[in-house]
Amino acid sequence: MKFLLMPLVICMFSLTAMSAENIRIVSPQSSFDTSHSYFLGLLELTVERTQAEFGPANIIIAGDVPQGRALRELGHLVDVYWAGTSHQRDTDLLPVTIPLVKGLLGYRMPIIQKDSIATFDKISNLSQLKELTACQGLSWPDTDILEHAGIRVHKNAVYERMFKQVAIGRCDYFPRGIYEGISEVKAREVLYPNLIFYTDLIIYYPFPMYYFVSKQNPILHKRLTQGLELLIAEGKFDQYFKNHPITSKVFPIEQWQKSRIIRLENPILPKGTPVDDKKYWLPL
Repeated sequence: MKFLLMPLVICMFSLTAMSAENIRIVSPQSSFDTSHSYFLGLLELTVERTQAEFGPANIIIAGDVPQGRALRELGHLVDVYWAGTSHQRDTDLLPVTIPLVKGLLGYRMPIIQKDSIATFDKISNLSQLKELTACQGLSWPDTDILEHAGIRVHKNAVYERMFKQVAIGRCDYFPRGIYEGISEVKAREVLYPNLIFYTDLIIYYPFPMYYFVSKQNPILHKRLTQGLELLIAEGKFDQYFKNHPITSKVFPIEQWQKSRIIRLENPILPKGTPVDDKKYWLPL
């Protein structure tokens, strides 16, 4: 399998690429996007594992496309997009209903200013959390979940700006997945030296991240579903999950047991989501 970069205007492929399926994905959200490599690498493994049945494929970076537009344009601009799920997304698209980070997207910890540590040390319940304002993506399902809980949300369409808004005090915190925040703060330590990933507080809601494809591409959906199931059955999924530089920081799991947890309802979680199935989910 080849990994190709597709310029915005002109695309050049080798003879091998022309004979293979091309699977388009988005580029990292910014030069600091540390989690993109995890989902790209897992997709590569999945495609490779299914090559015997479905044939060769090239994964192509099709450019920078915001989450909302990428999901609307599935099958046109991009072929596969990874994102948190919702009733609407499950209805409009074909989700590959295997959580890509074993449910850890829903374990959120806040990126905050170092000067705010004392404030967050006092937070232990939802009423106290409601006194603060979160930064969150404009088209992210997390925004609906937080607002449903009565939390104030400062919305932004640009991923990178949310770090700046916390750093300058436009909002109080940016909730990030338990596997995301450490790397994200580290990547920006020169740009925003006043930010930290505060790990003593978890904001939890059941929220799986899936690969999504267009309803017009059931074969790709079948390929990804079958490939991920094979990786899980063979133990290769967990091996990748536990050893990738992004998700390996979650282990050992016991390190989070002393963190305070505020649990929120997820009103947009599709009914029947098997949140207790340990085959797919990793409870903390």
